[in-house]
Amino acid sequence: MRKIKRIWWQISGLIVFNFPFIGHLTLPWLPAPVLNCYSCPLALSACPIGTIQHFLVIGAIPLFTAGIVVLFSTIAGRFYCSHLCPFGFLQDLLARITRHKMRIPGFLGYGKYAVLIIAVILLPPLLKEPFFCTLCPAGSLEAGIPLALQAWVKERFAEPNLFSNVGGMLSMIGWWFWFKIALLAAVLIAAVFIKRPFCRVACPLGALFGIFNRISLFFRHPGKESDKPNRYYLRTCPVGITNPRDVDSHNCIKCRECHYPPAKK
Repeated sequence: MRKIKRIWWQISGLIVFNFPFIGHLTLPWLPAPVLNCYSCPLALSACPIGTIQHFLVIGAIPLFTAGIVVLFSTIAGRFYCSHLCPFGFLQDLLARITRHKMRIPGFLGYGKYAVLIIAVILLPPLLKEPFFCTLCPAGSLEAGIPLALQAWVKERFAEPNLFSNVGGMLSMIGWWFWFKIALLAAVLIAAVFIKRPFCRVACPLGALFGIFNRISLFFRHPGKESDKPNRYYLRTCPVGITNPRDVDSHNCIKCRECHYPPAKK
């Protein structure tokens, strides 16, 4: 029952942040609490990671975006990762293909902080471009592929000279684009055999939310300080947590499924 409720939450997040009729009411000034590329033709609001990079590139401090992220984080921590993020939802769906999962070393969970520091904070002002956005698999899926297909369809089927800039856009597709597609494919394939690999190892937004996970106001796991930590049912944890002490850690996405025993077959 808990999983079914979370799936409806995830479907709602997908609709709210990417549905066509809502897309006409875009809010580019408001960062969303999910990794959702604003370059996506249907996106509702801005990606906080992309916004942070934009301000760092132009030499400004993203105070408003940082404040919004801190606000979201202190309210619910990584709850958004498990209930609203479209890219997290996709990884959950791919995980259903097979029950046989590979375990990854726990230290890889700190990889997302390396991505946050290097690709989001340090490189953009040095390279004068939002470096993480050029590699982000969510951006490739939601924006890169749709925009490239849109340009190809216009060039293939539109009347001559109707879209004068289409050829220029297609000419920009080079090796880096295909490298991004290969990276996206690697993440999606890994999601079949590893529970939420991108969320656990490389998501910089998850890293930011994870900092506040233990002190977030809502959706805290009850009984954290109780003398019965073994009441957590971690066998089906969507991010592979096996130690009850790691519940509410920076890796936990607050799905709350560990509160309920698996359904009897």
